[in-house]
Amino acid sequence: MNPIIINCIDIVGPADIEPLLVMATSSSDEPYDKCFILARNLNLVTEIDKEDNTPIRRKLINRLNLPFLGIITYSTQFKRYQVYQVTNEGVSLADDELDTKALASIDLDRLLNKYSSESFLRGGDQYHFTTPSHNHTDAFFRLGDSIKNKDDLDRVAFWLLQVIDHSDYIFIDSWSIAALPLRAMQILGKTTVFDALPAHPARKHGDCRSVICATTPALKSSTNPLLIVSVDSSGSLIRTFREIFSAAYPLKKLTVVSVYSFNGGDEAICKINAEVKRFNFDECELCKKNSKPIEIHASAYYVKSLTDSGITLCKTIASTGKPFFEKYHDHLDSIISFHKGDHFKGRKHYAYYVDYSKLSGIDAFSGALNQKLRSLLTSASLVLTFCDDENLKKEVNSLGAKCIYLKEVESVLEGDTIGAFAASDKVVIYDPVVINGKPFERLNNLIRETPELDQEVRDITFLSGLYRPASGNAEKRLKNCVAYPDRDGVKRSLQHIETLVLPDYNQFDCPWCLEFNSINGSVKKGIKNSGHFYERLTKLSNIQDGLSGKDALFHIDPRTESITLGGGSYLAPEKTGISGVVLAVASSLQLMRSHDDETKRLSPGFPYTQVLGAKNFENYSEGLIRSAIIRNASAIEYGVIQKEETLAVLLPALEDPQQGSLLSEYLIAVICGKLPPFTTLSDSINSQLAELRAQSPKLMALTLAKGYV
Repeated sequence: MNPIIINCIDIVGPADIEPLLVMATSSSDEPYDKCFILARNLNLVTEIDKEDNTPIRRKLINRLNLPFLGIITYSTQFKRYQVYQVTNEGVSLADDELDTKALASIDLDRLLNKYSSESFLRGGDQYHFTTPSHNHTDAFFRLGDSIKNKDDLDRVAFWLLQVIDHSDYIFIDSWSIAALPLRAMQILGKTTVFDALPAHPARKHGDCRSVICATTPALKSSTNPLLIVSVDSSGSLIRTFREIFSAAYPLKKLTVVSVYSFNGGDEAICKINAEVKRFNFDECELCKKNSKPIEIHASAYYVKSLTDSGITLCKTIASTGKPFFEKYHDHLDSIISFHKGDHFKGRKHYAYYVDYSKLSGIDAFSGALNQKLRSLLTSASLVLTFCDDENLKKEVNSLGAKCIYLKEVESVLEGDTIGAFAASDKVVIYDPVVINGKPFERLNNLIRETPELDQEVRDITFLSGLYRPASGNAEKRLKNCVAYPDRDGVKRSLQHIETLVLPDYNQFDCPWCLEFNSINGSVKKGIKNSGHFYERLTKLSNIQDGLSGKDALFHIDPRTESITLGGGSYLAPEKTGISGVVLAVASSLQLMRSHDDETKRLSPGFPYTQVLGAKNFENYSEGLIRSAIIRNASAIEYGVIQKEETLAVLLPALEDPQQGSLLSEYLIAVICGKLPPFTTLSDSINSQLAELRAQSPKLMALTLAKGYV
C-alpha cells in the first residue's frame, strides 16, 4: 500500500484541498494506490458532499485517477476514527471504526524519513551513543527534531487523538514533545491535565517518582491515565514507569502509547524498521572497536559534547564529475537548468535538471549510446524503453532488433510485449534518466511476478542514459535490486551511458526556492517596478523554464555574468561557464554528503557536526567556485565554529573586484539566513550596495545586523 496522506485538519472549504493534492501527487516518487485526507471533524465531509461542490469532487477524483478519495475523521461522539468515501456522485461512510495502525505507521514513517538526516542519527566505527538508560547503541532518534512545522505536528497529533480523547490525565516522557498533547487537545476541543517526566527514570528516579506519584486531585481522581512516549528504544522507560505507577496506584489501569519504537512493542504507533545494535555498557562491542561513546542528555535528549569539525573537498571527489563536464563542455548552458518544474501544476520540481531531450541530441552522447546498443543487441533482441525516442527506435531497428515504448511499467503485460519478450534472446530496459531507479525496480519485480515473462529471462540489461543518483554508493543498492546473481543460465547487468551524482532536491530544499521565498515577501510587485531584486524575482518565478546559464547565480554587477572558470581546476575544464561550475560544485558536495568514510562525510547533524571547513574557501580561491559553494550549501552545513573561520576568509575577499559574483551570492546567503548579517561594511562595498538599498530598502535592511536606516 502506497497511499497519499494529506493534512486538511484546519480546512473546511473543499476548494482548498486541490493545491495540497497537487503538491502531494507531484512530490510522490512512487505510484500511489489510495489517497486519504485527515480532517478535524465532519464539517469538511458535509461541505464536500453538497451538490454545489460536485465539480470540485470530480476535479479531485480526476486528478487522482482513482475510483475514490478517502476522508479520515475522528468522531468525539463515538470516540473512534471513521472513513468517508468521496466519489463523483457524493460522500458515504465506508468504515465506521477504522483500525489506524497501517496508515498511521506509513504516515509517521514518512515523517521520520523526511528529516532523518537531522533526527535519526546512526553511529558506527567512529562514534556511538550512550542512552539515558546507560545502554550503548549505534542509533538515536529524537522526535522533536522531526517536527519542523505545523503540518508535521498535526500528523503526529492526529494519530494520538483517540488515546488522548479517552484519557483524563496525561504523562509525557519529555517537555520537548509538549506540543503534541496540546495540539491534540486543541483539535478535540478539550482540556486535560498533563505533566512531563523531568528526565529518564534511570537517571533521576526520585524526581520521576514525584511526578508519577503526584498528589494532585486530577491524578488522584483519574480513571484513564495515559503515558505518551516519544521514542521507545530499549523499553526501560516504560517498564520503570509502569513499576512506579502500579505501586502507587494498583487499581488504576495505565494506557501507554509510544509514537515510535525500535523494539516493536505493542504500544507503538510506528515501529521503526531499522537494524539497531544495543549493548550493556560493560559489554559494548562498539567500544571494543574504539568507537567513541557520545552521551545523550537524560532530559533534553540531545547529544552532549557537541564539536564542530571542518570537512574539505578533496581532489578525488572534486574531479569525479570532471569527465562529464569535459565531454559536454560546449553544451552545458543548453542541457543544464536549475529550479525547474511547476509543482503547483502537478509536475516534479527539480533543483538540478539535466535536459535529456537536448543531451540525447549531442553527438558525444548519441554516439556512446549507439555504441553501447551495438555491443548489447543482436537481431533477435528486444529493447523496452521508458522514452518515446524516434532516434533510439531507428538505431535499434537498424540492428534488426525490436523496440517497444512502455508508457508505464504495467505496459509490459500487454500481449504484444509479452510475445516479443518471449521471442527475444536478450532484453534491454532503457530509462533515459535514472535518479533512484524505482521504475527499474518495479519493472523487474513485475517481470519476476509474471511467469510468462520470468521464464523467458535469459539475458537482461538495465541501461540508463543519464544515471544521476543522490549518493555515490547508490549504484550498489540498485544492482542488488535488478542485477543480482540469478538462476543458472540467466545474465543480469546494470549499465549507464553517463553518470553524475546530484542532489535530488524538490521545492522544499531547492536553493533557488529558498532565494525566491526570502525575496518575495520584501519586494513590491507591479508593472512599473524595476531593480535588481525585482528582475531576479521575475526570473525565479518562471519555474516552467527554470534558470540556466548566468542566471544560476545572482548578479549585482553585469560584468560578473560572463565569468568563467580558470585553468587547472579539479572540478571542470577551463572556461566552464556559471551553470557548469554551479552543477559541478553541487555534484561534489553531494558526494561529500554520501562519502563512504564517515570521518570524511559532510554530515552537519549530531554528534560531531562535520561541516564545510573554512579550508575549502582557501583551497578554492576563485570567486566563481566560492559563489557556487555558497549557493549550493545549506545553512546548517556551515556549522558554528567553522562558519566563523569561513567568514574570516570571505569577508576580506568581498573587497576584491576579481572575486566576480562573490559579493552578490554572499548577499543572497545573508538574506536567506545561511550567513549572518553584515556588522560593518567598507566604503567600497557600501558603494556597490547603494543602488540595491535605494531600490529595495526593506529587503536590504535584512543584510545589516542593526538594520538599514
